[in-house]
Amino acid sequence: MTDDSGSAENSVDADLETVIQLMGRMVRTMKSSGRHAEARELLKLCEEAGLGPRHVPVLFALVLNGPVSVGVLARHMALSPATVSQLVGELQRGGFVERSPDPRDRRRMIVTLHENHRERVERFAWRRLRPLRMTLEALGPVERRHFLEGWRTMIHMMEVAALDDPDPETKSPAPEDVAGAPGFQVVCPIAPSSQDRED
Repeated sequence: MTDDSGSAENSVDADLETVIQLMGRMVRTMKSSGRHAEARELLKLCEEAGLGPRHVPVLFALVLNGPVSVGVLARHMALSPATVSQLVGELQRGGFVERSPDPRDRRRMIVTLHENHRERVERFAWRRLRPLRMTLEALGPVERRHFLEGWRTMIHMMEVAALDDPDPETKSPAPEDVAGAPGFQVVCPIAPSSQDRED
């Protein structure tokens, strides 16, 4: 009986090399779209308001699902209401979202994109989200299920690795803080790094 363990390991290594190449192409493409003049303006506004990558999923979720309550937004983002409420509060102080009473239930607050930034945020979001939507539309139901399972596995492994080997100078990442997880920053980097700015 032949031993296929070596060939299987080689296959994984070859696939890993392919993944690295594809992720490199994806990140380069998304960073180049981030250099669009309007995107740079939005990123500058975010930085001036003290906002960062962890706030971007809230804006994207509002583009896709808003206006909604914090509780509904939290379910869409798979985060706790407390975490989403904090992010929404920071976005509100930065002038990117606003909260108003639900006309059907005055005890509940509805979160919407602020009119001053709505069109800019929507254009920025769809520039990033459209390729992802086109990808999912190009796949059949079974392919889509396998594709999403692969992404879930990759993000989970990244989170486990981050918890097992945290940066000693920073706090260990919270398991539910997916907005700041490596996987999300690969899919949707909000701003170029200092090294990118020098290029």
